[in-house]
Amino acid sequence: MSETETGSSNFRVEGALFIVAFIVAVVILLTDMNLQTDFGIHARYFIHWYGMLVIAIVALIAGIILLTTKKRSLALAGTIGSALIAMFLVGDLATYSQVGFTSVAQFATYLFGITKYPGTLSYMPGMYDLLLILFILAAIAGAISLRRKKESQTS
Repeated sequence: MSETETGSSNFRVEGALFIVAFIVAVVILLTDMNLQTDFGIHARYFIHWYGMLVIAIVALIAGIILLTTKKRSLALAGTIGSALIAMFLVGDLATYSQVGFTSVAQFATYLFGITKYPGTLSYMPGMYDLLLILFILAAIAGAISLRRKKESQTS
């Protein structure tokens, strides 16, 4: 296997995971009325909605790049980016008071619960979990492909 081919299939896996994450983010953007309106307090679109829009756009662009590249530097950027987005999704819990929750645990139950949180507007539970898992898997796939490519360059 040539140097440019080594690890490129994992780059494609990472790219495909980004594309699926883009689709999940779009579903969240379209279906989560809490995200759109800050639980009915604001007219559309609440600031957190734009944050998810940025995640969706970044995921789409990164997915396309990773599906079409064989460059290690771009794969490294995708791997670091997916890890950062995963941390951002978990870090979003720190904004619990901005969206009306009284504790991090309540907001975590809403974001990462698999059943609908009581008293909230329409949304699809489990979608944030899926998005987080996709970015974690993308980071893992990228790390594996980068390691394989580096090992093949040293042999």
